[in-house]
Amino acid sequence: METFDTNRWWRGALAVILALVSAVSTETALAASEESSAPSSMMDQEFVLAIGGFFPRVQSTVTLTSPRGFGKETNGEDLGLDKDTTSAWISFNWRFKPRHQFQAEWFQINRDGRRTADRPFEIGDTTIGVGASLDSEIKFNVGRLTYGYSFFRDEKLDVAFLVGAHFATVKATVTAAGNVSVNGTPITGRSRTESSSTKTFPLPHIGGSATYEFTPKLTGEFSLLVFALDLGDYSGSLLETDAFMAYQLTKHFGIGGGLKYVNLNLKANTSRGGSAAYNFNFFGPAIFGYASF
Repeated sequence: METFDTNRWWRGALAVILALVSAVSTETALAASEESSAPSSMMDQEFVLAIGGFFPRVQSTVTLTSPRGFGKETNGEDLGLDKDTTSAWISFNWRFKPRHQFQAEWFQINRDGRRTADRPFEIGDTTIGVGASLDSEIKFNVGRLTYGYSFFRDEKLDVAFLVGAHFATVKATVTAAGNVSVNGTPITGRSRTESSSTKTFPLPHIGGSATYEFTPKLTGEFSLLVFALDLGDYSGSLLETDAFMAYQLTKHFGIGGGLKYVNLNLKANTSRGGSAAYNFNFFGPAIFGYASF
């Protein structure tokens, strides 16, 4: 089993810490020039646009089942997929009234891998034997739209109820050659066979957030979103937690960082009578810069 890459994870976490330390250290240098336009914390901004990077450790399983019922759960290690990856991350928050806000978020994770199978397994109607060569790719896009209502709000603390929806698109492709058979018939010579599935999942969610203003420039936020759905051809569950710190450098710009965790279990029937099921765990540090106005 592949071991946890602690060096890479801690490098990402260290980047978050250094970014926040750097922000605090600049406060003295900026104080004189900012007296006439002192910045307020992120909690007091009407519009906040954040752009940054997400550096998660990824664990995943994929199950593509053919109309005839063939196909078993396969983990990312069997497919040779990278466990550590880097993702662009964008979020937007509009507080259109003191107690009302609208949030939007998007990130993408692409994973690919190449390896020689060291155990037999099934993907759809394809049986992959020991020694087969594999090329695998998973493209994962997640978008989120959320409405928030602050049922408690004072000068330091904002506690909000959140409701909205995630939209996840998953494309999984596995190409195999060598010791491979389809519907029990061996693939001979250098022939290759490909199993592929693309699905978009609607994922309604509810949750909450707590934002605290430690100083006029430094804000911390924790949020939790959950859902469970079993509707027609779709079923699944979601757990997402985020913990961030944000520091307002100037009146309109700031930096931040923290940790992000996402667990998704998704299943959908395909148009041909089969099914596609995915389990994803993402956990790691994120850093960002933001503009507020």
